[in-house]
Amino acid sequence: MIRVVLAVVLSTALLGIALPAAERAEQERNAELATAELERVAQTADRLTAENDPVKSTGIPAGATLVIEAPASTFAEQGRIRIADGELQWVLPERDNRTIVPDTAVHVETSIVTADRARLRLSFIYVDNAPTVKIASEHPRV
Repeated sequence: MIRVVLAVVLSTALLGIALPAAERAEQERNAELATAELERVAQTADRLTAENDPVKSTGIPAGATLVIEAPASTFAEQGRIRIADGELQWVLPERDNRTIVPDTAVHVETSIVTADRARLRLSFIYVDNAPTVKIASEHPRV
C-alpha cells in the first residue's frame, strides 16, 4: 500500500515539474505555426500587388482566396489570429503578441479574429486613392 501511495506522490510531483515545460513548448510551437500562417497572408498580399494592378470600385479586382488555421492548444491557453488594418497578429491573452506588418498596405472593414479556421478573400483595390489589399472573411469557419 505504501508503494502505491509513494508512486502516486512521485508521479504527481513529476507531472507538476513537466507540465509547465510542456505548456511553454506548446505556446512556442503554436506561435511559430500561427506566424507561418500570417506570413502566408502577407506573402499573398505582396504577390497580388507585385503581379497585378489595383482597380477602382467599378472593376473586378485581382484576388486570392486563402484558408488559414489557428493552431489548437492542449496544455497552453488558446491563442487567436487577428487581422486588422496594417497588422497580422497572433494574440495570446496576457502574453506578448506576435505581429507581422506586411510590406503591402492592408485594409480590413472589421477586424477578423479566429481561433479556428477562416477563409479569407484578398482583393487588390484602391482605398482612398492608394493601392491596398482588402482582406475579408468569406465565412467565419470553414
